[in-house]
Amino acid sequence: MDKNKLALLVTVCGFIYGSGGLGVTKPAIAQEYNACFMVTGSGRLVQFDFCKHNPPPAPPETAKPASPSPSPSPSPNSYSPSSLNYSASVNLKAFLQIIRYAEGTSSSDGYRIQFTGRRFYNYGDHPRQVNCGYYNGGQLCSTAAGAYQFLETTWDDVASSIGAYDFSPDWQDRGAIELIRRAGAMQDVEMGNIEQAIGKVAPVWASFPRWSGDSYGSYGQSVVPMYVLVHYFEAYRDYFNNEET
Repeated sequence: MDKNKLALLVTVCGFIYGSGGLGVTKPAIAQEYNACFMVTGSGRLVQFDFCKHNPPPAPPETAKPASPSPSPSPSPNSYSPSSLNYSASVNLKAFLQIIRYAEGTSSSDGYRIQFTGRRFYNYGDHPRQVNCGYYNGGQLCSTAAGAYQFLETTWDDVASSIGAYDFSPDWQDRGAIELIRRAGAMQDVEMGNIEQAIGKVAPVWASFPRWSGDSYGSYGQSVVPMYVLVHYFEAYRDYFNNEET
């Protein structure tokens, strides 16, 4: 093959042809998204007509950041706190639901879920079982259970405060509300200051961030991003608003 033609082919592919023959001596000098010229060993710039007849492909579009999943289309029987038989604001109902979303218990059987996903089937009391899983290469054990993943000791404290006599869904909802109140977040929830409320209860629910952009929460584990929680809060709030009209 003629050396000039070979030089053209090699240069278009991103290499430089010099007096010593083919070599990958350094990246070819090129305009953005272009390889239509070369630099010879003497430093002379040589333009090619190749690209006039074979234009380079258009650059790929920059990928857009992923947005939150579409707003959920809830069904009443999978929702908390559908069991509430006392007055609760729409904002409070929606906030309880994003706790469940973050804790992975928003399914219809979420009130029965224990740490590691194991289920219990007796609402007579907190199951009081230690379940173990692996996280970041180490074993992690917990008694967390229910829609709001109450630890055994936390539940005993809360149940005493609110007078709970079992671990039924209704009492679990009420127990979560008590924890929100203790964290000083109730007014923020009612006023719609959701980011502030989320930050205040982050020490209670490890899956919550402390602020927007926080990646590791209060306990050094992955958290649900703030903007995702706000997105879902708004979706749940709209659902409950429509349910009441």
